Amino acid sequence: MKLKNKKLLISLLITVVFITVFTILWKTGKDEVYYLCGNFSAGETKSNVIRQLETANLSSYTNKADVNGSSIVFSSRLFFVTNQCIIKLDKSEKVVLASYK
Repeated sequence: MKLKNKKLLISLLITVVFITVFTILWKTGKDEVYYLCGNFSAGETKSNVIRQLETANLSSYTNKADVNGSSIVFSSRLFFVTNQCIIKLDKSEKVVLASYK
């Protein structure tokens, strides 16, 4: 095999590995947000929501207070995964709505 062909083959293998790893990370990050968001229904406590969100490996959350209660935005830490779960809480810190975007 010629040196040029070996370089081309190595470049092709590196590209395939990179695309495969990228795809797996993207899918895992997206699934983590989707499935955890599906766990939350109306009436669940904020502490239960936080406890479940703390189990995430590739995602994080922010908690924002407002006049009607608060909201938790749960999203992937991976820059290329834009999906997020918005969890609305009432003043008594119970889930009102959890929506996946």
